[in-house]
Amino acid sequence: MSAALQRLLLICCLLWCSGIMLAQSVQQYHIDISLPKGGHLSGICLIRMDSVTGDGAMSVVNEFGIKAYDAVYSGKKHSVKLKNTMPVLNKWYIRRVIAKDMSVLFNPNRKLPGRRVLLRKDDGSLLLSNKRFKITYSLRPITANVTE
Repeated sequence: MSAALQRLLLICCLLWCSGIMLAQSVQQYHIDISLPKGGHLSGICLIRMDSVTGDGAMSVVNEFGIKAYDAVYSGKKHSVKLKNTMPVLNKWYIRRVIAKDMSVLFNPNRKLPGRRVLLRKDDGSLLLSNKRFKITYSLRPITANVTE
């Protein structure tokens, strides 16, 4: 293969890969999850969305660096699957409620599932309440404060 053809293929691959990377947006939030019996989970939430396919992924990590759970969103099915859940949350009924609640965060413009309320504030923060199970998810965007 000639050097010119190799360079052309390399340039095409780089452009294709950069297009894939640009199609994905990552949002970073401080997350606080309040449970009805005094349970509380707080940490960092990263949400990555692919603007081309509508698919997304989320990771929630607490302050100590322990992963609470990962969520994978399917844009075609509008469903969320929880992966790598911590042992306390790794029960089918808990995973089911959290997955349904997280589907609202991946696609906030669609109709909300029953007994859920989503409030968007001007500063970009979100407050999701599950009225049936009395769970509140509070997400505040992480902003970079750079002072020199």
